[in-house]
Amino acid sequence: MAKRDIANRAGFSLVELLVALLFTGILMAGMANVFKASVTTLATSTERISSARSSRMSIDLLRDDLNHAGLFLSDLVSPPQLAGSNPSFYILPNVPIDDPGSDDPQSADQLFFYLDQPLPFEGSLTSSGARSAAELVLAGEAQTVSDGTFIIDCKEASYASMVQPGCFVVFKDSFEAFSIATVTLSGKNVTITTGVASNSAVTGIGPTGTPSKAKHIVLTDVMFYLPAQVVRYSVKMKKFDPQKDTGIPCLMRDQGTYSSTGFTPVASQETIVAENVSGFKAYLSANSGQSWAGYGKTYTGFTAGWTAGIRTEIDTQLASAGRSEYNATQGDENWIRNTPTLVRLDITTRSATKRTEYSATPLATTAYKDFTQSLVIVPRHFGLAMN
Repeated sequence: MAKRDIANRAGFSLVELLVALLFTGILMAGMANVFKASVTTLATSTERISSARSSRMSIDLLRDDLNHAGLFLSDLVSPPQLAGSNPSFYILPNVPIDDPGSDDPQSADQLFFYLDQPLPFEGSLTSSGARSAAELVLAGEAQTVSDGTFIIDCKEASYASMVQPGCFVVFKDSFEAFSIATVTLSGKNVTITTGVASNSAVTGIGPTGTPSKAKHIVLTDVMFYLPAQVVRYSVKMKKFDPQKDTGIPCLMRDQGTYSSTGFTPVASQETIVAENVSGFKAYLSANSGQSWAGYGKTYTGFTAGWTAGIRTEIDTQLASAGRSEYNATQGDENWIRNTPTLVRLDITTRSATKRTEYSATPLATTAYKDFTQSLVIVPRHFGLAMN
């Protein structure tokens, strides 16, 4: 009898098991919610950090690029001759974006600026066999091809391959600039022949097929650059994600050679600056940031948006805050070189995915999370008078 009583007391009753299961279920449900919240927090935090990093990188790239805006290397005295319809710096506000999705940005600003773009290296002149203009005059002889031929050590073969016909070469012992007509590569060395600049009317230095003023010193430093370049920043839809038929909005950098008829980008020079960009806005201030031209406005187009919009606001600012000799921009397409101007760029990036946590009505709809960072800068070559 005693043994049966002990056996009966050795296990749990059905009621006890059900109660234990109930409490275990409640505990597991609570732990599941905690785990889900932790995973969601990790995912959203990672997206925030990724978006902030993307914005920071794009800001850094824009800062470096803007510091080259208005860099005129072809002639340090006379500015390039530019058309009023394609000035050295301008903003097209609220340009419609091609083929956006319903939840993608529908419009964004476009930023344009002119520069002479230096190649990222310098070389050394290894041969000074070319005759100078003075030598040709004394000898009573006409210039030959050899009088415009130079051999330059570019230090590395990869650098030498960057030198192309149409680039300019600058000999730093006299700061003479010549257009390059032909290029012959030999390892790290490049043999160039100077010719006539096709864009001499823009650069202002005239044909460059003439001989050098003086014979250049052997081992003098040599610089190369692409003349008359225009850079454009804009937002475009790029189809990188197969799950998104409309593509991903990206901040793009395009570049092309200046033309008075308008901007024509070179496809091979298109660069992605940032992905998942939901906004790109550009503003200007000529009164130390007291007001921003274009801010809060709905301007569109070159004539109404830039000329009669942002540029007119800049002139209004200069009328009360500008220097006496530079108090207007109209009639001077290189006004940026004479007028210290703050440039503000607002870049808004969004999370890679839509989540209910980002929605104004959680659990009902999904939404992207936006992150905005701003760059405020006076570009290095703004406000430097040409004479």
